[in-house]
Amino acid sequence: MLDDSLTERAHRAVRLVAERTTTTDQVAELALTAAEQAVHPVGWYPPSLSHGQAGTALLHLYAARAGLGDRETAFGHIREAVAGTRTVPLENPGVFGGTSGLALALADCAADEPRFLPSLRRVHEQLAAQVLDTDYPAVERAVSDADYDWIGGAAGVLAYLATVDDPGPAVREAVHRLIDHLVWLSEPARSAGTPRRWLLVPDVYPPVGDHHARYPHGYLNLGFSHGVPGVAAALASAAAAGHRHPGLEPAVSTFTAWILGHRAADESGPLWHDGVPVDEHGEERPHTHGHDRIAWCYGTAGVASALLGVARATGDSGLLATAVTAFEAVLRRAERAGPPSPTLCHGQAGLLMMCLAFAPFSRLARDRTPVLLDRLLGHADEKRPAVFADHELPGHLVDDPGLLTGAAGVALTILAALNDDRPAWFRAFLVR
Repeated sequence: MLDDSLTERAHRAVRLVAERTTTTDQVAELALTAAEQAVHPVGWYPPSLSHGQAGTALLHLYAARAGLGDRETAFGHIREAVAGTRTVPLENPGVFGGTSGLALALADCAADEPRFLPSLRRVHEQLAAQVLDTDYPAVERAVSDADYDWIGGAAGVLAYLATVDDPGPAVREAVHRLIDHLVWLSEPARSAGTPRRWLLVPDVYPPVGDHHARYPHGYLNLGFSHGVPGVAAALASAAAAGHRHPGLEPAVSTFTAWILGHRAADESGPLWHDGVPVDEHGEERPHTHGHDRIAWCYGTAGVASALLGVARATGDSGLLATAVTAFEAVLRRAERAGPPSPTLCHGQAGLLMMCLAFAPFSRLARDRTPVLLDRLLGHADEKRPAVFADHELPGHLVDDPGLLTGAAGVALTILAALNDDRPAWFRAFLVR
């Protein structure tokens, strides 16, 4: 239960974000500001869910449903998002910058405006064709996390397509293509020095970050966003949705067992690190100590959320208890030091979103929800262009209007905390 003062603050913050992102021109100006501020800028692309008007449409749609905005504004943004594909076509099926994300936003809008349904069917057909045209490499030591991950890879696309109601033959074929790749990933490796097929070697590391210094011989990614926790959750969700494929259930078991096998602990409870290094012989060398990153993308909270998804999909009560115990440990750590940014990917909004997902199963999560909402609202600064600024780096603020790392995602999370219903947009981050 939220008190009136907290609810009033929440409504004011959402209204302000909505007012400052009402028009395409406003959003474009904010995106330009963010690009100039960012150390690692992400391009603004209207059809994108994470950094585009597909995400903006969701903000205005949910604000309208809460009586804080106008549906026509939401529909205007989703039309601009779809129209943007005619200028620069979507070329990949991923969730946060590709066709799955646009489909997710369009489907939510179509729930309120059935005239979007023909467009949604066309987008689903395009998405299925892209999946079938994508080369998901089945070559050990040549796999990149971008091939299989949640952000833009097979796991996130599968998590979305598995939720499509009454899928046509092309969508079903695409689902099985995705499952096939992820099942292959789970199978025993045959190459020397390769503990698992999802091993990432230095040749496939991204050009940013300190991966080469941290993992000179390769590593296995443990984050929800780029690692196998998201893969396990997506496969389990597909199985729960009724999709059948040889090796599907064993793959879920393989990934889940490996994740559980790399559980560490501190004084607060279970803990997972960002990744598992391997040595020069390809042997796994798990971290024995370290800091938990309190975020959706990496760290225990994201892993616990993935395990929650697997547990709900499989009906595994023991795994459900493990997930709840792990997330409650995160909440205890967050009492001392929570994430500095307010955003979804790596900040307070992401923690609150996951807390809402755990609330039906955890008294501590229910009790902490108002506290986390209050803390999130404490980041509101009406003098900043988008009200909520992303802490891209310590002390470095970016006025990002987007969903993944910006104000739209923060406002959507605030609205979710005011409503008992699980919003459909959670599917961009968590399996349903």
